[in-house]
Amino acid sequence: MVRVYILMKIEPNQLMNVINGLQRIKSVKHFDVVTGPYDIIATAEVSHETVLSKLVSEKVSEIEGVKETLTCHILTLEV
Repeated sequence: MVRVYILMKIEPNQLMNVINGLQRIKSVKHFDVVTGPYDIIATAEVSHETVLSKLVSEKVSEIEGVKETLTCHILTLEV
């Protein structure tokens, strides 16, 4: 399982459109609207890196209003 955070910058007045788009993507498990340099941070889970690539480039980035994304892998550490 590949887990990631997807940080998104959103075009002005497009927040609700992006929220609606994210709710339709099964791999997106949770998202928050935040302050700071990014507008939304989403958590997503996919089965493989190839699926991750399609998720970000074909689904998330294609939502009208998404201006920029940054994907951060969630690491599992053994302690």
